[in-house]
Amino acid sequence: MSNDISQNNKRIAKNTMLLYFRTFITMIVGLYTSRVMLQALGIENYGINAAIGGIVGMSSILTVAMSVAISRYITFALGKGDESQLKQMFSTSINAQILLSVVIALILEIIGVWFLNSEANIPVERLYAANWVLQCSIVSLAISLISSPFNATIVAHERMSAFAYVSIAEAILRLAVCFIIQIYNGDRLILFAILQIFVAIVIQSFYAIYCKRNFSEATYHLRTFDKGLLKELTVFSSWTILNSGAWTFSTQGVNMLINVFFGVTYNASRNIATAVNGAVQSFVGNFTTAFSPQITKSYAIGNVEYAVLLVNRATKFTLLLMYIFVVPVCMESEMILHLWLGDNVPALAPLFLRLAMFESLTVTSGSNLLKLVQANGNIKRYSIDTALYAGMVFPICWGAFRMGAPVWASYVIFIIIFFTQNFIRYANVKRLMHFSVKQHFKDCLWPFMKVAIMSFTLPICISYLLEGGIIRFLIISGISISWTILCCYILGLSKNEKQFLLSKIKSLTNRLG
Repeated sequence: MSNDISQNNKRIAKNTMLLYFRTFITMIVGLYTSRVMLQALGIENYGINAAIGGIVGMSSILTVAMSVAISRYITFALGKGDESQLKQMFSTSINAQILLSVVIALILEIIGVWFLNSEANIPVERLYAANWVLQCSIVSLAISLISSPFNATIVAHERMSAFAYVSIAEAILRLAVCFIIQIYNGDRLILFAILQIFVAIVIQSFYAIYCKRNFSEATYHLRTFDKGLLKELTVFSSWTILNSGAWTFSTQGVNMLINVFFGVTYNASRNIATAVNGAVQSFVGNFTTAFSPQITKSYAIGNVEYAVLLVNRATKFTLLLMYIFVVPVCMESEMILHLWLGDNVPALAPLFLRLAMFESLTVTSGSNLLKLVQANGNIKRYSIDTALYAGMVFPICWGAFRMGAPVWASYVIFIIIFFTQNFIRYANVKRLMHFSVKQHFKDCLWPFMKVAIMSFTLPICISYLLEGGIIRFLIISGISISWTILCCYILGLSKNEKQFLLSKIKSLTNRLG
């Protein structure tokens, strides 16, 4: 057993490093392309693209639910070693996604087109281009939906190197899109939407070819449509729909509210904050991705204690890693956006960025608990409880905006609700399995809280001694990162974790020496 755990830890560490390589590439390219696209499209077109993203994103109520169900069942079957079920699940899930993509496309063609042309706050002269973006976004969404079983298979097999390889190709393609947009003299927003389809086709084709060549179960058969497996997928995803629906209305739904109440300029500001925050979240979220298959597989073979241990460990590490970014970003958000975007920083983007970072912390604090519930499979009660509570974000934001609340109030509402939602999660996990909330608090939250309090003290004190500018940015950023890492080591890690870290550093040093 100890040997298996050691091998699992090594696999998690290796996959985490591969995912970090992937994220480093996508983060650098993503931030660069966001800057270029903002300059090339302008704030208005950039905001229109973000607003339409909110409309299409509403369909993720269904798409995310089915994708989560497919990922869980493929990973669970792999953990049990049931190759026959894997083959049935793979083809059945693709057929299910094809049907779902048709349904989603019809819904967006009816409701999405109506909302865009009747209710959305889009300048009249840009409606034609906006409709092009909507149609192209629908096609891109369908491609992503149909290919999701391939992605789920790669994650289930823990072949994270595939994601690293494809990131290089995707980075090259997105850079090419930027250069093409810059030299194009026509409607750049329309061309951008069309090129997004091209990128989606190339990337998802790579995943399909990789799965076909490496995994025996990844062979699609049109007539393979197991009704029993489809029923399990449908039941599982139907309850997941509640969670994804609450999340979608809390994010994309709020984007639509901001468009209706405040206009596309603030959609651009929110999108800029989301781009930076998304890069940080992807970097930190590698721990969740690397841990997730092991959580499900451990539960599948009955090792619940180890699955809980992985959840606690993943929760603490992701929170601590996130805070290494939170401190410097919050301290120097204005300068970060100025260096990144030049003089094109949209209104309130620095404030949005600070709030978005804490918004991510609240989501991260409970995301791994959801993985544990999904591994168990009994998600009905959990989904109802969490969805009803998280679903309050949208109506509260709507009511707040109607009463004249500022645009940034949506972040505050989200943070409060999603943080307190963790208490509902604790109650549900305890009901499903042996889970100690006290141990979770002791192992994860208490060390993080100490780091969270101490990590801001030194950077804030030093910031009062320096005038704003590039010199202060460099000094504060360096001090913030170094000080937060030191706080994480001293206050965040246990004695065993410190010894493990030091041994790895020593081993790496000896190898390099």
